[in-house]
Amino acid sequence: MIKILKITLVLGLFVGSAGCGKELDTQPQQSVLDITTIDQLQSQLYGAYSALKNVNYYGGTSGTASAWSSLGDIMGDDFIEALESLGNWRQLAEWRYPSDDGAIAGAYQAAYVVIGRANDVLRFTSRFESGSTEGAAKQIKAQALALRAHAHFDLMRCFAQSLNRNSDSLGVTYMTSINPDDPFAVLPTRNTVEECYDQFYDDLDEALALFREAGNPSKADLSIIDSNVVHCIKARAGLYNGSFSDAIQSASIVIGNKPLATPAEWPGIWDNTSKKELLWVIPSDASLRPGFPNNGPTAAYRVSNAMSDIVFSSAGGIRNANSAIRKNQAGVGQISRTLMFKYEGTKNFNVFRTAEMYLIRAEAKFRTGDVTALDDLNELREQRGVAEGTETGTDLFNAIILERRIELLGEGHRWFDIKRTTKTVTKPECGTADGSLQNICTVASDSRSWIWPIPITQIILNPNLAQNPGY
Repeated sequence: MIKILKITLVLGLFVGSAGCGKELDTQPQQSVLDITTIDQLQSQLYGAYSALKNVNYYGGTSGTASAWSSLGDIMGDDFIEALESLGNWRQLAEWRYPSDDGAIAGAYQAAYVVIGRANDVLRFTSRFESGSTEGAAKQIKAQALALRAHAHFDLMRCFAQSLNRNSDSLGVTYMTSINPDDPFAVLPTRNTVEECYDQFYDDLDEALALFREAGNPSKADLSIIDSNVVHCIKARAGLYNGSFSDAIQSASIVIGNKPLATPAEWPGIWDNTSKKELLWVIPSDASLRPGFPNNGPTAAYRVSNAMSDIVFSSAGGIRNANSAIRKNQAGVGQISRTLMFKYEGTKNFNVFRTAEMYLIRAEAKFRTGDVTALDDLNELREQRGVAEGTETGTDLFNAIILERRIELLGEGHRWFDIKRTTKTVTKPECGTADGSLQNICTVASDSRSWIWPIPITQIILNPNLAQNPGY
């Protein structure tokens, strides 16, 4: 078990507010002094949720990271920097980020703000876990544990040196506590990847146990975490770290509880008129812009011609509906473009959908030799208006990955999928001659860029944080 996880807040690690755009603040975030009522505890939990709306986490604005909403798309090979771009994301999209990159530092900070606020909630839950507040307190505690685990896993996807379940390479600093009386008493180190996963699963398993005891909270607006969302987090992590049996089990629970949207229902997922197959949503509150870099008529990044051809072929089925993606959009230089509209303007961000669970289960089944992998793929195809297939072997694996690209296009997955499968990427249509401003279009499989640098400002403040190789 982990021996070094009970670590305290280090200068600069948890700073700013949900909307703060500063790279670094030289003062620590003020911890909650005291919570004396269950309503105050619930309010503090809402504060942890609100931190997910940071422009460097799920939100977005010009030049910010949008790290876990849009960045995974513009760093992948299915989106191309358009002539409309002002170059605000080029350094990230061309994989040439240095250790002092402001957007990288912003993403790092944004995730730890979520973690810090979740830990503040967890400091006080024991006060209310008896009597009339017991059930509510356990639900709050479960949500805070899941938020903490989710944000740590997102950090690992970017900053960990490996994603394998039992790797002894460096992961991230898994923060589980803070000493508000002396927040600088301990300068934390980075935990190994295995240690991070050990605590990650401890958090999620405890959350599930609490939900079993207290029941799930109301999910009227889909903005809060329940047991289904915990299983979504476990399923995604299991696919990444090679725990395929666990991924199958968790995805199956979600699939059994939340069916896929039908062809008629699917377009409504993107215009905020339908809750079908949605499991966890970050609400827009008329301000969240998760698709700022690559959505809408003035997007800086357009869908590549190659991906457009796929989506608008029979393989796309209903997914070329005008509510989500549009072809032949006029642009600079009279170049016709295909543009994404899933997250145009202020929109909710759909963190988890049942479709992803089908794709996770199909891939995990394939990797474990389960012959029903094709059944999952074909069930998703049927609900997207695509003909069933008969693929086997490598063809089946390639078909599953292609289906992920089509179904999850514009939802922030592609870069991470390339990273965890092949580490080979070549962007098509490179250079202005092909209607693109991007000139660096390949990244080698051994490039340092597959792992982000720990922000140099954090290392200066805390020399116990080891830097990733090559930075």
